[in-house]
Amino acid sequence: MNPLPGDLFARRLRQERERLGISQAELARRMAALLGTNVDSTAITRVEQQTRAVRLDEAVTAAEALGVPLITLVSDNYARENEAEIQNQLAELALAEQEWERLRQKIHRITQTIQQLSAEREAFLDARMRDARNKSTGEVAGPDA
Repeated sequence: MNPLPGDLFARRLRQERERLGISQAELARRMAALLGTNVDSTAITRVEQQTRAVRLDEAVTAAEALGVPLITLVSDNYARENEAEIQNQLAELALAEQEWERLRQKIHRITQTIQQLSAEREAFLDARMRDARNKSTGEVAGPDA
């Protein structure tokens, strides 16, 4: 039998709070600041112990105070789906990094070819200008020129 959303909420609330390393009192303080009303830390204790039902506005505020989407506190599937999506994105990132490296190498080769061709063009143009100057002055270019 699947656990009820309230049961999941209580368990996930504690997990997320502990993951962040904050106390029940600190969570209550953060929620109070967001709600603009007093939230007693014993309320957090009772919710986590499942001796008190959580109100919708408290659930939404708790998620906000913890910096997580509300769905993470009421669904185990979300955590599994989230982990699967993280793994998919990491695999896609690895492929993109490989493609980036391949393209980086291609850019490097093209840049080297352009530099080589530019140097050859400059040498060719210099030789033609020398030939043109020699013809205009009547000099005969030697075999090395």
